[in-house]
Amino acid sequence: MMELANKKNVKVISLSIAAIFILGLFALGLTQSGLGGTSSGNLIMESAIGTVDYQDLIKNAPGTMEVQNSMNSAVETAQKEFAEKSKDMNDSDKQKLMKQYQEELSAKDKELLAPINKKVDEAIVAVGKKKGLAVVVDKGAVVYGGLDVTADVNAELKK
Repeated sequence: MMELANKKNVKVISLSIAAIFILGLFALGLTQSGLGGTSSGNLIMESAIGTVDYQDLIKNAPGTMEVQNSMNSAVETAQKEFAEKSKDMNDSDKQKLMKQYQEELSAKDKELLAPINKKVDEAIVAVGKKKGLAVVVDKGAVVYGGLDVTADVNAELKK
C-alpha cells in the first residue's frame, strides 16, 4: 500500500513540475515577443503618463487673485468680528468661537476655489487628450519619468 501511495505522489509531483516548467516557458515566450511588457512596451506606457504641478496651475489660473482678495477680506472681517464678540468671553468660549470662524472661512475658501479647480481639471483633461496621455498625475507623486505638461495646461487655461 505504501508503495502505491509513493508512486502516486511521485506522479503528481512530476506532473506539477512539468506544468510549472511549461508555464514558465510560455511566460518567457510572451516577454520575448513583446506581449508581456518588454522595455519597448514600457516606453509606450511611460510616454502615456503626464505630470503637472497642480499648485502652480491653481496659483496661475485666471480668477485666483480675485479669490485671494475675497478671502483676505473675509479673514479681516472675521478677525474684527471675533475681537468684538470675544471681549468678555472665557477661554473655552473663545476657542469655540474661533473654531466656528475657522470652519466658516474654510467652507468659503472651498466654495470660492471650486470653480477654479474645475477649470484646471478640465484643462488638464483637454491637454491630456490632445497629447494622447492615458494618465496625468501631480508631479509630487512622481519619482521618475512622465511628460511634464504644466506649461501646456497653463496655456489652455489662458485661452
